[in-house]
Amino acid sequence: MAANNAKQEKSRQVFSNNLSSRCECDEQAPYCRNCKYRRVNCSFLSQWSQTPSFKPPTHSRFQPCQPSNETQQNSFLPSGFSTIFPPTTCAHNRSPLLQQLELMHHYATTSFACFSDYEAYRSVWQITVPQEAQSYPFLMHIILAISALHICHLRDSDHRKGSYKELAGAHYHDAVVAFRSTVSQITRSNSSAVFAFSHLTIYFAFGSSKFSVNNGRMEDPIGELLDVLLLLRTAMEALRSSWDSLVDGPLAMLLQRGPTITDRRYLPLDIAEGLELMEQFYHSLPLTRDAHATPHETYQVAIQQLWDSFVMAETKRKDWSMALRFPIIFSEQTLLSWKRRDPIGLVLLAHFCVLLCRAPARWWADGWAEQVIDAVSRSLDERWRHAIAWPMKIIGMNLQDSDLNSANGNSFH
Repeated sequence: MAANNAKQEKSRQVFSNNLSSRCECDEQAPYCRNCKYRRVNCSFLSQWSQTPSFKPPTHSRFQPCQPSNETQQNSFLPSGFSTIFPPTTCAHNRSPLLQQLELMHHYATTSFACFSDYEAYRSVWQITVPQEAQSYPFLMHIILAISALHICHLRDSDHRKGSYKELAGAHYHDAVVAFRSTVSQITRSNSSAVFAFSHLTIYFAFGSSKFSVNNGRMEDPIGELLDVLLLLRTAMEALRSSWDSLVDGPLAMLLQRGPTITDRRYLPLDIAEGLELMEQFYHSLPLTRDAHATPHETYQVAIQQLWDSFVMAETKRKDWSMALRFPIIFSEQTLLSWKRRDPIGLVLLAHFCVLLCRAPARWWADGWAEQVIDAVSRSLDERWRHAIAWPMKIIGMNLQDSDLNSANGNSFH
């Protein structure tokens, strides 16, 4: 009996050490706009242009916690930074093995279902992905991170919510550090783990918006959505080179797409009318001669791609892979127009958010489309605002309310 107890204790220590291991991060990337005004640690995006490999953001909305015996502050943290976590010890460092097992149990019994749009996908997210995580600590940590984030969401009024928030941030930080230290390129052996990791990282980026300083109200919904979409585009671009490996791998079920259907006749009448109004408004605009403006042809292509995305979302299947198809395929020029907050681009963005509204309800995406459409309506003047009447109607907002709200804010003219 004593020998068995000793073996069990040794197994616990090995598992605990694997989950709690940390790597020092010496990133010193510049701060993005959103992190500056939120005073949140940021070390992502700028690194992606230097390597084809997928590099997840390190900030999300969580400050990486540091070990209690660490006296030297991470070089990428600004001086005087106010942390979300205690500066001495974080919940992740104190957490016993049972707490880590609780997170895995919650994922395997509850959280996984949020990613399973179809019954056939359930075993992949519930069993296959955790099996992959046994060989890849970065995947294990992101599973534990999103499980803690989900518990935090479910226990919104619970006094223990804060500890799960800390756990989510700590495991997310460990996931990013482990990924950057072990994945120099995507290979046949690690492609499935990277694929699952990229999906869970994107879901985590969506879900962590609930913990903004304004009680779930984002300060810049447009900017934060663009950050998530850029993460999505970068991840998918990196994975394209390993598509053959993924198709032959354990997650192949998630890649099945079927034929492309783009016949607009399959769209419900209300959607077709809404998109037609947007297209008519676009064609009524005079051609611009501004050399810095987004080319007319770019918007034409983007509008066509948005039409196709709506058709595919309505005819093929109701899931988030279809809802997020559009930001993967549109051009860099379209993305830049959103970053510049060009009025035409914002009108297109508001209509894309209708796709998010019509996607299956998920806790991590709750409120995103509504906040972005509302932010777009506040950014546009009355002439442009009429072009998003349909998206505003979808979220239960009318033009009169928007005109009143915009009277106290800035808008494009």
